[in-house]
Amino acid sequence: MRQAGYIGLDVGTSGCKASVLDGEGRVLATASREYGFEYPAGGMVELNPSTVWNCVKDTLREIASSGHELRMLSVSSIGEAMVMLDREDRVLHNGITYLDERGPESVDTIRERIGGDRMHRITGLPPRLFYSLNRFLWLQENRPEIVEQTDKFFLFGDYITYMLTGERLIDPGSASKTWMLDRTRLDWSEEIGSAFGVPLGRFSAVVPTGTRAGTVRPQVAQETGLPETLQVVVGCHDQVAATLGSGCVRRGEMAAGEGSTESLNLVAGREDITDRFYDLDICLEPYVIPDTYMIPVGQHSHGTSIRWFVKQFGADFGPAPAETDGAARSIYEIANDNCAADSEEVYFLPHLTRSHLMDPANRSLGLFTGLKVSTGRAVMYRALLEGICFESKLCFDRLLETGFPIDRIVATGGCSKSALLMQMKADILGRPVGILEDANAGISALAMICAVSEGAYGTYGEAAGVFARIRKEYAPQRDYSEKYRRYVKVYEAAKALYR
Repeated sequence: MRQAGYIGLDVGTSGCKASVLDGEGRVLATASREYGFEYPAGGMVELNPSTVWNCVKDTLREIASSGHELRMLSVSSIGEAMVMLDREDRVLHNGITYLDERGPESVDTIRERIGGDRMHRITGLPPRLFYSLNRFLWLQENRPEIVEQTDKFFLFGDYITYMLTGERLIDPGSASKTWMLDRTRLDWSEEIGSAFGVPLGRFSAVVPTGTRAGTVRPQVAQETGLPETLQVVVGCHDQVAATLGSGCVRRGEMAAGEGSTESLNLVAGREDITDRFYDLDICLEPYVIPDTYMIPVGQHSHGTSIRWFVKQFGADFGPAPAETDGAARSIYEIANDNCAADSEEVYFLPHLTRSHLMDPANRSLGLFTGLKVSTGRAVMYRALLEGICFESKLCFDRLLETGFPIDRIVATGGCSKSALLMQMKADILGRPVGILEDANAGISALAMICAVSEGAYGTYGEAAGVFARIRKEYAPQRDYSEKYRRYVKVYEAAKALYR
């Protein structure tokens, strides 16, 4: 046997990934599997729970074969999408994801019955279509037989925990994404449940992150090769994990999750939540540290915009990825090398899937503007990178309007590996941006949760000092204030045009 470790299992929209880490945050083994959305009809975007569970088992089977002693496992996952099982634990319906467009009228129903402001104050979340309550109401109206047959309601995180252990437990951060959690009591809201006929007793019990759920089921151990002694502890929502894994444990510290989407996650204290917070239509969810919240703002089409541009025009940047010092260079590195020094008067709105999370209409209105016959792909690429950073600035400024302190920014995720993008982000935000030695902060956070639950560290702050090591910090070097001012004008004009 090699050095003992903790398993962090992240369940996302496009795949799952697990790593084994030791008590000092070193990665010992990693495995992953890919899956994707299902599109049963126009506007419908679903995730198949059975497919996800089979991929999780395949991933854990590979982890188990790595030869490391395995003590504990914790799970992070996407929020909102529900998993519904009958009494024999058969899946009754795919999870309806945040990209699904069905049932916008349910938001109006909720406003009429309780009121948007009241829902915001109970749950911490302003009215949005993608929360689980809206999906429940759509199913109640259009597929009542599914609701009647459902014996257990889950989100994907507690569904995987249940399949591993047989225990039905969910952390407060994940539970808040249903739009049915009382954020002050950290339990299901009876007021909301009664108003909409939701059988809250069929949802998992809300418990603190780090609670021991138990050991893996014997059948799961047999199928995967995991030891039957492996302890499973309750994890958290993926954005909470990204924030914790970035070492953000004190109020005023912000994690920038730089993936396909971007989420700027600020840690705030209970005392920070004022009426100004509700006036600005901002979300919050319970954090892993008592009496603190994570305030997320962000954009849907962050890395997605880069991936789209490189997929469509990347071949024009040069030949296929070449070898540099024995390592293959990615097409993204080649695109960065060919990026123009100035974007001239070209602007890009990166709303290819949805606009930023603070736009209630959440409409798609991606566009380039200011193009000339002489405009080349290098200029367009720079405008694209600036556009996604300007969106970050829009969200960042909204947080500043609340009066919350923002003392530190740590970036994580795949896009944080781009020096060009991180320097641009520091310039446009006007703040230093740190990046981690390990960009997979979410996985590190799950190992931290295991380590604190086991007692290897007394607090998350103590664990963060070991697990979340900063590799480099980018300081602002260029003034973008005038170009940002113009970008805001373009953004406002585009919104008016699309209306």
